Amino acid sequence: MSVQVSQQKLAGGAEIRRIAARFPHLQRYIIEWSRRTGRPIEYREQLSRDLRYQKSFSIIYPVGVPIFIHVYSREGERAYYNAVTPQAPPEARDLLMLVEEGMAALIDATKTFATKEEHEQLLMELLDQILVVDDSLELWEYNEARRKGKLLAIYVNQETFDALRFEMVMEKVYLGPLEPFIRDQYIEDIPCDGVGPVFVEHKIFGSCETNVRFNGAEELDGFVLRLSERAGRPVTYRRPIVDAPSQTACA
Repeated sequence: MSVQVSQQKLAGGAEIRRIAARFPHLQRYIIEWSRRTGRPIEYREQLSRDLRYQKSFSIIYPVGVPIFIHVYSREGERAYYNAVTPQAPPEARDLLMLVEEGMAALIDATKTFATKEEHEQLLMELLDQILVVDDSLELWEYNEARRKGKLLAIYVNQETFDALRFEMVMEKVYLGPLEPFIRDQYIEDIPCDGVGPVFVEHKIFGSCETNVRFNGAEELDGFVLRLSERAGRPVTYRRPIVDAPSQTACA
């Protein structure tokens, strides 16, 4: 589904309109931001240190396609750091589980990998085998094809296809919701202190609250367990604290 909204409704000038036109999830975010706040957004490829002296700001910058960061000031509060990604919404949970089912049926002993790059390539190949683009469908709408109960294909539109590829790679190869922080050269520290919003220390804007949050102990515990297993040092009741490389852990 394309975003059928006039480009004149996008805040932030010609440059951000040009960038947003390439990425539907970014365009949708900017339109909603403009509608809700009326504040403009400035697009920058790089941030300069003089921005730290601005009391009011609303800036979007890229940290690797298709991830964008929107940092904006708030009256009387610390700045807010919003990672804008083509992430699946909660209502797409059934579709994600269906994709997992399809990929599991395709995996065999011959499909191995030794590096992150090989792991990502393998996932892409599996997704290309199970997902079929059908642009008559709406965003996150899908149809499935089965034969004798076996899942053969999942039909989705192009934007959903791209978002599913992003979601699966982030969750299975990289650090899921924390990956935007790892890719952001301006992040100095990620203090994950428990349930609730994650905060970051930004080189330009200082301490920021983010849109990434863990809503309960079970969700947080599950994430920590996956993180430790990926680092090759699984957390257990007998060993609740482990050291891990900075690429696979937050401070």
